[in-house]
Amino acid sequence: LSPLLRGINIGFVHGYFLLGPFVKLGPLRDSQVANFVGFVSTISLILILTTCLLIYGFVTFSKTKTKTSKTSAIDILSSKGWSQFTSGFIVGGFGGASIAYILLKLINFDIAAF
Repeated sequence: LSPLLRGINIGFVHGYFLLGPFVKLGPLRDSQVANFVGFVSTISLILILTTCLLIYGFVTFSKTKTKTSKTSAIDILSSKGWSQFTSGFIVGGFGGASIAYILLKLINFDIAAF
């Protein structure tokens, strides 16, 4: 897979599964806005994680370092590959959180009923 698709896959999973703890365990879990606040919290965490990925990529794959080995065009361990991975992560994270939020709004699932 290309670094962009890897980032989209990993970001989608993070966005999709991070929404649940914010909705069910957050301080507003018993209110009517719990889903929306969980969605905003998930988006905020995705932004923080993307910032961390950007900082890591900038420090690790700086332009001053030169590699002697040949790297392929889709290598994730390069500056270009890491930036593609980070771009895919944020797009996938937003998409995963959005899909999870839409599913929560469409399916009124009450866990106390079980």
